Amino acid sequence: MNFLLDVNASGVVAHWLKNLGHDVAEVGRMDPRMSDSDILSWALRENRIIVTTDNDFEEMIWRQGKAHCGVLRLENLPRSERIALLRDVLDRYSRDLESGAIVIASSTKFRIRWPSSSGDDGLRPMQNAKNKDLTPKTCP
Repeated sequence: MNFLLDVNASGVVAHWLKNLGHDVAEVGRMDPRMSDSDILSWALRENRIIVTTDNDFEEMIWRQGKAHCGVLRLENLPRSERIALLRDVLDRYSRDLESGAIVIASSTKFRIRWPSSSGDDGLRPMQNAKNKDLTPKTCP
């Protein structure tokens, strides 16, 4: 999978993903002060899933209708716990991320959001993520 790590999610996460063979780009190596809009554009241009610990990208996607290739928001946990959480997400929901889902992962629950044509906010518990009525917004 192709990932773009926000400044707040880099370091040990980047190293761990690279060791698994994923293609990882890091915002902090390019420009630690890059705007969220530019990060989203970069991820879209290179078909990358954004990994972050904040909800700014979700806001842009849902309120401004910005296109994306998937977002993984991880709870801001200590390193070992963050890696365990990331491992769990990738084991269970890689296909959803690759299909353009917004995955919100915390130590107590997982949630997935898809753009939805039904007029609701697209929020679904993970166990309902395979609902065929949901239409994921995918990369171009």
